[in-house]
Amino acid sequence: MKVDFEIDGRSIAGELSSSGERVSLRLGDRIWEAEVTQPERGLFVLLLGDDVYRCTPDLSTNEVLVNGRRIRVLARDRWQAAGRTSGRATDARAVLSAPMPGKVARILLEEGAAVEEHQAVLVVEAMKMQNEVSSPKAGHVVELRVREGQTVNAGEVLAVIE
Repeated sequence: MKVDFEIDGRSIAGELSSSGERVSLRLGDRIWEAEVTQPERGLFVLLLGDDVYRCTPDLSTNEVLVNGRRIRVLARDRWQAAGRTSGRATDARAVLSAPMPGKVARILLEEGAAVEEHQAVLVVEAMKMQNEVSSPKAGHVVELRVREGQTVNAGEVLAVIE
């Protein structure tokens, strides 16, 4: 998957792939291979050669705590970066759909909750990366069609906003 990263304010284009617990990241002509495990919810451990990185992402601030150092990280697949969103809005409704195949990692808002424009409603994990699915409009969550841990396909409807 082609991904655009912004790390501490610096933009970097790359390509990310995974197979099981192995993740490969290509930035330019450089490639990093890492083993990624999740020993507990909210904690990822990366083994990169002989180095170990404990990573705790905070999706509300787009920061990752890496071995005690806070780093601002934004990652968007090229599909999102091209201006396409995972939600389709009309005046009355917005349908939020999965941007890619993955697993629903977290549901951030329950049915009936108020939602602001561009506010994250849920998080889909794909290839060891967590992707927020945000509402393209303000309104209320009128329908959640998924539950945490559920596997979803690209384009599958996840929630409806009115």
